[in-house]
Amino acid sequence: MKFVHSLALLTAFLTLSGFHAEDTFTLRQKYKKDDVQVYLANLSIIADDSVVEMEMKTSYKVLAADEDGAFELEETLLSGTFKFNGEEHAMDKGEPKSNKYDKDGSKIKKDGEEELEDPVSDAIDDVFEYEPKQAVKIGETWKHDGKFGVSTLTLEGREKVEEVNCLKITLKGTMDKKGASGDVTATFIIREDDFSPVVMEAKMDNPKFDSDTPPTKKIEVKMKRTKD
Repeated sequence: MKFVHSLALLTAFLTLSGFHAEDTFTLRQKYKKDDVQVYLANLSIIADDSVVEMEMKTSYKVLAADEDGAFELEETLLSGTFKFNGEEHAMDKGEPKSNKYDKDGSKIKKDGEEELEDPVSDAIDDVFEYEPKQAVKIGETWKHDGKFGVSTLTLEGREKVEEVNCLKITLKGTMDKKGASGDVTATFIIREDDFSPVVMEAKMDNPKFDSDTPPTKKIEVKMKRTKD
């Protein structure tokens, strides 16, 4: 009887201490008012007879963050260059612009705002929507049914980036909707404490969108968080 009693106490202790529990993660970024994050983004579009390259450093300031997850961001281009077949041009910084997003992270359209047709930008935005609909554990996979195709994502595990605890997500997919085609792969490294991105890399092989978009061999994009 004494052994059984001790075993019961041990089981209760391990349960309360979380020994048997597995961590689950929503992977949805937690925004905090007045936080500022700066990212360096590199984009390359390689075609048969041309190469387009862009580098942009952009600041994102949280203007508002609601308890339900809705938020507002101010986006400021700090610097940028545009290259076409090696010929470089400076980008116009313009004025800071703000956008509001609902609790699901979707941009709220402003009154009178017209959406420009840009399948390349839409495809990149599609890839970067990596959040699952419900919390996941390390090793689990989920699907993202996007505008141009379905992708499979996996929460691979933990890793450290500059002594910060992070999570690694991978993506594999095929574009086969709206006349698009091509294979997509991506890797996302996000902070474990607030799920904010640290590094996001994506590659599209032989992407094709529509008859109005020139055929390309490869599109690559990388965003990395910087300290300034």
